[in-house]
Amino acid sequence: MSFPNKRARNKVGGPVRVAVPTNTDESSALRVNRARSFKTGGYKATANQVEILDISQENWRNATSWAPADSSNFALDVNGSDYDQALYASVMDETWTTQKDTPKDTTEGTTNKKRKRSERSQRPTVIWTEKYRSEYLDELMRLEGRGEFNRMARCGDCVGRRNGVPGPALYRCVSGCFVPDLTCADCCVRRHQREPFHVIEMWDGSRFTRSTLKSLGLRVQLNHTSACPTPVPCHSNLTVMHTNGIHEVAFDFCGCSRSIPQHIQLLRRRIYPASQQTIQTCATFPLLDLLLKLSFTSKGSMLDMYTAIEKLTDSTGLHTPKSKYRMLMRMMLQYRHLLMAKWAGRGLEPSGIEGSLPGEWAMICLSCPYPGINLPDDWESAPEEDQFLYRAYTAMDANFRLKNQLVSNYSQDPGMGIGLSFMVPREPYERYQLVKRKDDDISTCVGFQAMSQANTRFSRGLRYTGVAGVFCARSETFLPLGVANLQKGERFSVMDYVFASAIKRAFSSVSDVLISYDISCQWFVNLKHRMQEITWPNHLKLPDSLNLVPAIPKLHERMHAQGKNHQQYSLNYIPGVGLTDGECPERGWGPHNSMGNSTKSNGPGARCDIIDSTFNWWNWLKAINMGSTLAGRFCNAVADRNQQVEAHRSLTETLDQDLVRSWESKCVAWDNEPYPKTVENPYEYKVEEAMTEAAVRIEFAKEEEERLAKGGAPITPPSAFIEMSLDIEDAQRRLKRLAKNTSTKATTRLESNLIEQRRQLRKQIQAWELLLPMYMPGLAEYLKKNPQISPQMEDGAEHLPEDDTIWVPSRIPSDLRLEVCHPKDLPEIEERLRVSQCTDALAMLRHVLKIKSRLVYFKQKNVRGQRGGTRSRAIIDRVHMRARISVDKYRHAREAKLRLSGPGPWEETLRVLNDSDIRSFTDAAAKPKRGRPGTLEDGQVDRSTSMPVMTDDYSLDPEAREARDGSGETRKELSWIWLTPRDSKESGEDGDGILAVEWAKSRARSKRATEEVRLLREEMRRTLATLEWKAAHWIELIGKRTTNISDTLSEGLKAYALKQSALYIGLRDSFKAQWKDPLNNQDVKKGDNDSAEDDEEDEDELDDETGGLDTGGYDDID
Repeated sequence: MSFPNKRARNKVGGPVRVAVPTNTDESSALRVNRARSFKTGGYKATANQVEILDISQENWRNATSWAPADSSNFALDVNGSDYDQALYASVMDETWTTQKDTPKDTTEGTTNKKRKRSERSQRPTVIWTEKYRSEYLDELMRLEGRGEFNRMARCGDCVGRRNGVPGPALYRCVSGCFVPDLTCADCCVRRHQREPFHVIEMWDGSRFTRSTLKSLGLRVQLNHTSACPTPVPCHSNLTVMHTNGIHEVAFDFCGCSRSIPQHIQLLRRRIYPASQQTIQTCATFPLLDLLLKLSFTSKGSMLDMYTAIEKLTDSTGLHTPKSKYRMLMRMMLQYRHLLMAKWAGRGLEPSGIEGSLPGEWAMICLSCPYPGINLPDDWESAPEEDQFLYRAYTAMDANFRLKNQLVSNYSQDPGMGIGLSFMVPREPYERYQLVKRKDDDISTCVGFQAMSQANTRFSRGLRYTGVAGVFCARSETFLPLGVANLQKGERFSVMDYVFASAIKRAFSSVSDVLISYDISCQWFVNLKHRMQEITWPNHLKLPDSLNLVPAIPKLHERMHAQGKNHQQYSLNYIPGVGLTDGECPERGWGPHNSMGNSTKSNGPGARCDIIDSTFNWWNWLKAINMGSTLAGRFCNAVADRNQQVEAHRSLTETLDQDLVRSWESKCVAWDNEPYPKTVENPYEYKVEEAMTEAAVRIEFAKEEEERLAKGGAPITPPSAFIEMSLDIEDAQRRLKRLAKNTSTKATTRLESNLIEQRRQLRKQIQAWELLLPMYMPGLAEYLKKNPQISPQMEDGAEHLPEDDTIWVPSRIPSDLRLEVCHPKDLPEIEERLRVSQCTDALAMLRHVLKIKSRLVYFKQKNVRGQRGGTRSRAIIDRVHMRARISVDKYRHAREAKLRLSGPGPWEETLRVLNDSDIRSFTDAAAKPKRGRPGTLEDGQVDRSTSMPVMTDDYSLDPEAREARDGSGETRKELSWIWLTPRDSKESGEDGDGILAVEWAKSRARSKRATEEVRLLREEMRRTLATLEWKAAHWIELIGKRTTNISDTLSEGLKAYALKQSALYIGLRDSFKAQWKDPLNNQDVKKGDNDSAEDDEEDEDELDDETGGLDTGGYDDID
């Protein structure tokens, strides 16, 4: 019997991996089933073989979460070799920097080599000038004639329609029609039945002249798609402003049974009428949108924008249209207001605009904490160490650029939306300020503009001297109801009100709010007491459970007088703040300062409406850029965290662990102590017995108090002028160092930091210049007789604040000081401060040398062979930089002291600081070495024997000694810097008191950098939750309005709500994609501008390769 052939068995044995989490002891373990083939006798089969794989927690979290992937190796060196080189490098060798231009992830070790750019890509304007400029000019001149249509005598449209005798081809459109052919008058009107705002030119036989569609007979019917049986002509002089100029247009309104009000007929054709009865002036929606975006982005005045439209119509001055500026201004204000209401969803609410709540129209910050919107349900019960994730971070400051002149009044210009967005409601705010009108302006401990502009000529003729604002300190957005006008100066009453208003509106439900203000050390002390006064508004009372944490912005804090425990205001040492710098008001005010030129002459109500809409646009830009902003910050934060944690670990390993535990306990006690802190301050240096700058300044302050007690007039004391001058000199030297170390390829963050510090320095110099004529009245005459040459006087030289000359008595020859300076003891005041500067600089230099010695000692004793040490050079780079700053400060101060006092016994203590003196107490002095005799040519100098005395290239490292040099211990000479008078407590109980402070600061940097990464991840989560809430909110608005609504309006309301909901969902998805793997996203790490530049380079390269031809999308075809 035969059997049918069996189907052949498929080959077995192909592995199949199925990963399933298991309940093993290791939470990261996975069980993998791998198919395995085996053979038993003549039988083949497969079976599962179970394997256990171990996946790191970090990789597992990155693979299963939307949150950005983290890496503990990002931005660290591959090994410790670079650290070793930096450790033993010269302190003045500035080729070693802490931050790389582009952070790299060392897990892969890959490099992205950028291709070389062609000349066309590098210098496109040069290529255009050499090859194409004449061609472009010829084409522009060609367009002045009829071009390729110069032989066309008859209208082509008439010929195409075969409509009788064709008319003469005399008219062309030059503003919207793509083909500039010539037609007759009738065909030109026919073409533009639905394009009434195009510009028409007529050929008169030799040239083109301007014409209008209205003069050719065009009439536009409204409220119908065809003719109306009973049209109503518009005003004979009706004018419409459009993006290409001002036009006279002949409209026919609908007059039949289906007619509606005339202004509604225009609005339905996207034309905005300036009035509602006899309409003579209108503007198109595209023009209003364009002007609105221009005002948001350029901060230009409406007069300038109108002038541009006017010149588009006629720039010859022969046919200038009648001015429509006031009507355009009125339409723009109304349009701004309507768009704000539209964006706030008031059109979908049954109560409409009238039912709006205060602050409801403002665009909120997407990443701020809002209970019930973007916070977990159990956020209040989170562990103590996680509570900072749900804190609100705010900052506030005043702006004196956004002034308002005494123009118009609130009766004529009450404003349409004051109190609905960012400006606080006017009536209750002004009532409270009236009660507090006798309060003194803020007197700061630093000479800023807030103090110098109140009660001066700067406030004359002004209704408001500026505005005060409250920001989100993380996203730099304005907070709703967080902006108020300054009646006269920056008063506590103003700052109290605007702060409480913003917090009450946005964060009254959270438990913790940090407030950064440049004078928090004064303002916050009695804040709660002022809020408990009977005059304090009831609607601004904050919950008693709300915990307020004061802080001072980082750039401002170091300018304050460093009193006892002043570090409690520093954002470097406040737990939970991450890398928040508190300087967001400066970055928020900066782009809006130019708006003051246009709003200062507005009426009070119009100005408030413009400020509200502009700040709302600023918040919107921050919102839509939140994806790239947080992704970029996350990359920088991960790099900072890894470097600071590694740096702190390496520093801690060099120290005795018992000391470390004692220091840690002090830091923990400081962190846990609420404001005001009374525990021991681990971040404060001990005061030396020799007179320090702080001690001298305190002495001057006491002398000033005694003078005032005797009836002296309250003026800025001479000591304050000298102190300000020396502070500016310190800032200049520090800024020069920063500018020198900031490469041309530095990251955007480093460049912006340099620009911000220069801006702060300019403000300091401006305040100093106000005092200069008072204390050096003869300086102008001296400079007239002795003109000075400065770098700014060179042709094309950029004016930098660090290059400005700061005039103090030491810069004036001794025989002329009494003529130039006033009072006569001004040189003596400077001399005392110069001596204290030398004392402080030497103390810091000794401290730096101690740290350097410890790091080198640890490296020599504990690291052997190729075993890696620390992979972050942040510590050693900071040590080197501090040494350079200290040496520069000492040398500059001693030189000034020598000019003031001349030679004397003081030189035995404050000696010349040669390069050879800059060495640790463990290092021997370098021996001078001579070159081999007879090898030098005539006139050639033996450079080995001519050792430089003072250079900018000295080293902290011991000299490499040969066998014949010996150890140097027998005749070792201690550098004189260790023998100068100093506090006996300088070394502290552990022998390194200053090192204890440095360790505490290193710990704080590590903590803050770690917190920043966690904060950013939480802000990303909150941003996505807020976007989803907003999307759902727009959906909920659909159908709420049911009365006085037509079918077409209902459809429009629904369509807009769905559009807005889809917008927020789109933003959410876009942000998720950007945040998935930002560490490996090159566009995120180098910024959007660099990406755009690369796109442009690619385009230029393609032009080079294809000769500028359009490849039609088939680039890969040969």
